Amino acid sequence: MNDRVKIVIGLALFVVLATFPIWHAFGKSTPAPPDLSRPLAGTTCVENAAWMTANHAQLLDQWRDAVVREGKMTYISTDGSQHEMSLTENCLRCHGTREKFCDRCHNYADVQLTCWNCHLDTSPEVQKQ
Repeated sequence: MNDRVKIVIGLALFVVLATFPIWHAFGKSTPAPPDLSRPLAGTTCVENAAWMTANHAQLLDQWRDAVVREGKMTYISTDGSQHEMSLTENCLRCHGTREKFCDRCHNYADVQLTCWNCHLDTSPEVQKQ
C-alpha cells in the first residue's frame, strides 16, 4: 500500500513537470514580428521573398564558403540572373543598414549574428555618421 502512494505522487510530479512548458505559456501572447525595411522599388532579390525568409542563413553560409574557399564571386539564382556574392555590396544595397533590417528580425528571434565580426556595415547611412 505504501508503494502505491509513492508511485502516484511520482507520476503526478512527472506529469506536472512534463507539461510545465505548455501550461506555463498558456494565455501568453507573443509580440508581432518586426516591420522590416523592404527592398527598394524596382529591385529584385537574389531569390523570391518566401525562399529568402526561410533560407537566407544557409545561402549566406554558402556564399561565404564559395568566396573565401573557392574564390567564386558570382551567384546564379534559380531564375538565371547573376548576383555578386556580398552581404554588404549586394544585400544591404537594397535592404538598408543592418540595424534597420538584420538586427530587428534577429533580435526578435533571439538569434546572435556573427556576420559583423568580420564584415563592416558600409551602407551610406552609416558612412554619414
